[in-house]
Amino acid sequence: ADADVRFVNPEGLFRPSTFSQIAVTKGDKVVYISGQTARDPTSKIVAVGDVKGQAEKVFENLRAAIESVGGSMGDVAKITTFVVNLRPDDRVWIGEMVKRHFPVPPAHTLVGVSALAAPELLIEIEAIAVLD
Repeated sequence: ADADVRFVNPEGLFRPSTFSQIAVTKGDKVVYISGQTARDPTSKIVAVGDVKGQAEKVFENLRAAIESVGGSMGDVAKITTFVVNLRPDDRVWIGEMVKRHFPVPPAHTLVGVSALAAPELLIEIEAIAVLD
């Protein structure tokens, strides 16, 4: 199903290594995945105080979400990442994680926020995927 998302970095836009400028989709099922956080199945927040540890759990939860509806990380066309007190250098490690967790980095927007839904949460990622 990965062929239903085509990633494009057109002439005239910079060519990023950690995300794609455009995702073109052609499947018939669009999947909207709510912002995933560092919560385990019992709703306990893991890696409190450790944004990178929380990010690993977030990617694990994203994978579980997309696989639960018959998709894979390759079907994810777009993600939006929200980071509490984002620092410009955070884009480097976040980009590396994205490259590690997706076969091709999807379209990606990175946003700094002052807080998330619980004070212990440091990162949240929502996703849009396209399946057959």
